[in-house]
Amino acid sequence: MEKTSKNRNISVVIPSRATPLPLKNLLTCLKNQTFQDFEILIVCDRSFTRSERDHFQQEIYQDRKPEEKDQKIRIFSHLNSDFNKDHEGGASYVRNFGIKNAKGSYIQLFDDDNEIDPQYLEHTLKLHQTYTQRYQKEVIITPTLMRRNTDKIQNQGFSDYNYRLARPMIHFLKPGQAYGEIKMFSGNGIFGKAELMQKTLYDETIARIAEDLDFIYSIREQGIPILVFRDLKVRHQEREKSILEQARIGTPKAAEQKIRNLFLRAKKHGNLYQKTIFIIRSSRGIAGRLSFKALWNARNNIPIVKAIRKGYREGWKSFIKTKKSEKNQHFSCN
Repeated sequence: MEKTSKNRNISVVIPSRATPLPLKNLLTCLKNQTFQDFEILIVCDRSFTRSERDHFQQEIYQDRKPEEKDQKIRIFSHLNSDFNKDHEGGASYVRNFGIKNAKGSYIQLFDDDNEIDPQYLEHTLKLHQTYTQRYQKEVIITPTLMRRNTDKIQNQGFSDYNYRLARPMIHFLKPGQAYGEIKMFSGNGIFGKAELMQKTLYDETIARIAEDLDFIYSIREQGIPILVFRDLKVRHQEREKSILEQARIGTPKAAEQKIRNLFLRAKKHGNLYQKTIFIIRSSRGIAGRLSFKALWNARNNIPIVKAIRKGYREGWKSFIKTKKSEKNQHFSCN
């Protein structure tokens, strides 16, 4: 007998802008999995009419059995749940909404532009069981992130955070190395116990890529090993980035949030030495470097430069406010 969503083993959480493609490609990958004891939670992060919602659901449920609707696949939006379409928590709010509503023993996080092989979930679950026994503690499983359908490895997580440069250090396994321990990973393939993720949750003050790295780092600070595996692969079908996105700037809103994230990360995870390095060596030049990139690469660059300056000011405000409230409390970064 088909299990109901109340007692499925894995909850697959997928944030979506409620556009059928490329989400349908990921759903096809999930439909073809050798392991089928899972539910799918699609969290729609957009405001739309009922007719638009109905059209989206028709696309998603196409070629699905009647019993899979609301059982195998659960779709959340502001029209059928308490999802706040006016939230300001970015992707963190969306992922948290899915994590909180998950009913499985495990949670698998994907982005809607991911694609996986038919054995992916079965392989991931076996890895988790094997390495939980080996480490004698809970672990987080992450994959090798591939660039689209090529043989090019996008990354295998991040090994550390460089406070001097204010950026994470990309990680690659050594030749012949089957797996390794990392400190951070993106949202493309995080797998672990539901209880652990529901206890930790995403920080909704942090958004735009940094939220995934912060989430995994927060789990690691609890003493949980973060493992990345060579033979566990997710194909990341990301769209082509604009010149400003390649320069790590993006839109004015993105630029403001990204620079603010640097201060939020330093205050949250840095110890006294790392915070000092960030203040002396990194913070002074951040706004200047990003502003120069904006002036060099963008035609309508004034709004972006203003956003960078605003993010810099707001970042300092949050950093100083936290320092006062913490007093003598220091955060360690192992």
